[in-house]
Amino acid sequence: MDEALTVPPTFQLHFSKQIYCVELSQYEWSRHLICIALAEEIVIGTIKFQEEDETVEDIAYNPLRTFRHDTRPHAIAWSPETSLSVVPKVLMFCIAGADFRIRLYTSNMTDDTVCEMEGHKDYINSICYETEGEILASASDDHTCKLWAVKEDEKCISTFYLTSPGMTIRFHPEKPGKFLVGEKNGQIHMYDVRSQQAIMSLDADIVPLMSIDWGSNPFKIAGIAAGKLLLWDISNLSLPQESGPLHIEGGLIVKFSPVYDHLVATIGRPDNLLKIRNVKSDQEILCGQVKLIGGITWHYSEPYICAASDREIRFWKVSLN
Repeated sequence: MDEALTVPPTFQLHFSKQIYCVELSQYEWSRHLICIALAEEIVIGTIKFQEEDETVEDIAYNPLRTFRHDTRPHAIAWSPETSLSVVPKVLMFCIAGADFRIRLYTSNMTDDTVCEMEGHKDYINSICYETEGEILASASDDHTCKLWAVKEDEKCISTFYLTSPGMTIRFHPEKPGKFLVGEKNGQIHMYDVRSQQAIMSLDADIVPLMSIDWGSNPFKIAGIAAGKLLLWDISNLSLPQESGPLHIEGGLIVKFSPVYDHLVATIGRPDNLLKIRNVKSDQEILCGQVKLIGGITWHYSEPYICAASDREIRFWKVSLN
């Protein structure tokens, strides 16, 4: 697509180094927090938009704290326990690094601790907390997903063996104890934490499956495989609704809006295009572009999507009409 046909970002933030991952908190009590992962440091800040705070002119970014991280970051997960409105303050998040380890950062904004979790033998593609904040899940190229007891010496409590690289792992807020794993070979499994058994399986029938997401609607699952957007309604276990090719050289990431479950964002190649699709009307409503892909993340409550683009963070306001 010609760059002239893409929509420029509504706002941009500039950094001195490349951004590898970015994640806005998806929890109400920490919804203003953003985690920005650079090559050797993690920056935590606040983001506010004019819509939610009349004292803000357009967008306000305020860096709060920086943490050392000695290896290239691959994935971020915010803990649901993070809150700066309690005493003492609680800042808690995990980073998966290129050394196959997960680091748990905890801070009261004065003292910081870092704990390392080891066990994966290849790159970790996705990490995710369950809703109570007791368990962290991870999915890796080593054909496993693991559950970690983050409050019990950060030990691995379960390993699930996959048939191909684990690309995405997701807990769902309305289904405690249930999580989804998307595998590169197109398999998607829902597991029960207690029984450690797969309770449902889906097959994309298209490879490679690069990313999945589970939105606010517990019956809807999205996947991006070979550049096509796939949508499952697991209430009737029908075959997925399949889009035409959105990214002809392959899609990499798919994310539901946490508020508007008919809006799905994807990013892929060529041209590192970010596309927002209204899946009810089957129409593309926005197409943006990034320089280098560093992840996409929706705002918790406002109609904004955020993407890392080399040394910039780009925000697009998404029209809901």
